[in-house]
Amino acid sequence: MKKFKYNIIILVIVSFLVIFFSMKDNFSESIKLISNLRIDFLLVALLFMTLNIIFQSLSQYRFLKEVKEDYSFLSCLRLMLIAMFFNAITPFSSGGQPFEMYLLNKEGIRVSDSANALLQNFITYQFSLISMGAVAIILNRTIGIFPGDNLLKNVVLIGFLINVLVMSLIIFISRAKKLNTKIFSKIFNFVFSFKFIKNKEVKRLKAEKTLDDFYNSTAIMKNNKKNTILSFFFNFCSLLCLYMVPLFVLYSLKEFESIDIVKSLVLSGYTFLIGSFVPIPGAAGGLEYGFMDFFGIFVKGSLLTSSMLLWRLITYYFGMIVGGITLIMYRKKE
Repeated sequence: MKKFKYNIIILVIVSFLVIFFSMKDNFSESIKLISNLRIDFLLVALLFMTLNIIFQSLSQYRFLKEVKEDYSFLSCLRLMLIAMFFNAITPFSSGGQPFEMYLLNKEGIRVSDSANALLQNFITYQFSLISMGAVAIILNRTIGIFPGDNLLKNVVLIGFLINVLVMSLIIFISRAKKLNTKIFSKIFNFVFSFKFIKNKEVKRLKAEKTLDDFYNSTAIMKNNKKNTILSFFFNFCSLLCLYMVPLFVLYSLKEFESIDIVKSLVLSGYTFLIGSFVPIPGAAGGLEYGFMDFFGIFVKGSLLTSSMLLWRLITYYFGMIVGGITLIMYRKKE
């Protein structure tokens, strides 16, 4: 918990700096725009963010239902909200899944089973993210939304290719267990040959257990294609909803001409791919910069600043706050 407190402090400092530097040149104009926004379109943006959370929960629910038949969707939704809180306050969104396994274990699900279920959901989510990234890149190449010399566009392309490479590696590993067992055995022998590494046998067993869990997860996915396809569909829909939020944020600020549905999908896809490189909790600073750079091609001045702040509030702080409240209620119940 001390580590989480430090992460929250870092997050608060970075968020404050982002807001300060974003609004220092047009503070009064931005406040005026936000104070006169249309609530109906802002509620639609919140609705799309809520649908994003629901679709993510539906995806995870498909796999958790396999390991515990009486596991309810509402329990899965609560689990997802709490995971969003821990993902929001940890670098690379790394804190959610361990805490999910902890809560699932308290509900009678073995750690190995929950780890397999969460890993399966993670793999389908990554496939969905890559698919959405591919759609964004193809649309941009076809329509030509960004200028050719946009630096961040090239960074996103490199990041997308790295994600594709990682997923290709995962597929390769899952299909060649004997070969990979030999390769990893040699890697382990080399790493554990260093004298400064302690408890070598324990760490070797943990590494082998992790590999076994991975192979079990991919084997289950192969045997249950219906779950895998549905999970991919739900995750894809969740990203679609997430990428629609900027469009209705701009509508709420009474800007109806700069961005359409296609641009919202492409610009959001590029922005969130940038976030995967930022090691600060919530990708704070990186996502805001990406939004300002990509959406700044079409939106300028105080309108850009106001839309970025509202977009960040809905897509990040909304989930973190609701997740934190859910966690407090859960702990009180316990």
